Amino acid sequence: MSAADPTTVVHAYGLVHRPRTLPDHGIAEADLRTIGFHDLEVVVSDLAAESFGEAAWAEHGEDTRWVTPVASAHHEVLQDLVDRGDVLPLQLPGIYRNDEALVAALESSRAHLEGVWRFLSGRVEWSLQVFPTSAPRKSEVPAPRSGREYLERRRSQQDERDEQRGRRERLLANTHEALAREAVASVVRAPLDSAVTGREEPMLLNSAYLVPREKERRFLRVAEEHHNQLVVDAGMRVEVSGPWPPYSFVGAGERRDDDLTGTAS
Repeated sequence: MSAADPTTVVHAYGLVHRPRTLPDHGIAEADLRTIGFHDLEVVVSDLAAESFGEAAWAEHGEDTRWVTPVASAHHEVLQDLVDRGDVLPLQLPGIYRNDEALVAALESSRAHLEGVWRFLSGRVEWSLQVFPTSAPRKSEVPAPRSGREYLERRRSQQDERDEQRGRRERLLANTHEALAREAVASVVRAPLDSAVTGREEPMLLNSAYLVPREKERRFLRVAEEHHNQLVVDAGMRVEVSGPWPPYSFVGAGERRDDDLTGTAS
């Protein structure tokens, strides 16, 4: 790309190790190419500045209808790359006026980026979510015959809920700890709201694990064992997805204010 071309910007997806092939296209169906960065390559697209430059992000960056397809295309490139080999995701938006500006920004974080690359190499992210097997049913009971019976019933119901909650939390903690032992790193995130999941059942656990590629089968075997146990013993199901680009673990080591790494959305 020409440094003097004001009509285009460079969008950076992530760092890889000299890929033999690249995905077919990126954001807005743009072609992909790489820029050398020491022993690594940064995967980029040249995008129209009018549509995806700083002004466009300033105007539309809070509009989910505009951001969602951009973030999805950004993720699809990274997902394709992680299926081919290691990748260090760069944050969205990753817009630079030209190749030189991108390389300069990477150079300013070089030591950190190299440390993160070493940490992520040979490892991928697996996500885990736990849901009840069905929405809780409200049983119909006769109306209390007295105020005393009402209070006793409420107390009994509360005790039962507390006992169930404590048992559920112990089982969830055991599941997370077992999977964390199979991973290099793990993180527990806030459960997603039903408005996001589109499900009636509440999410009970939302976690991610950085797993060495050679241990993925064992990790999935442990996840399946705990799924079977939770279904039988507690009416909960484990849902595992991946492998993903390691979005949740790009913060390995000390984060800097000018850090370029981050999640894809």
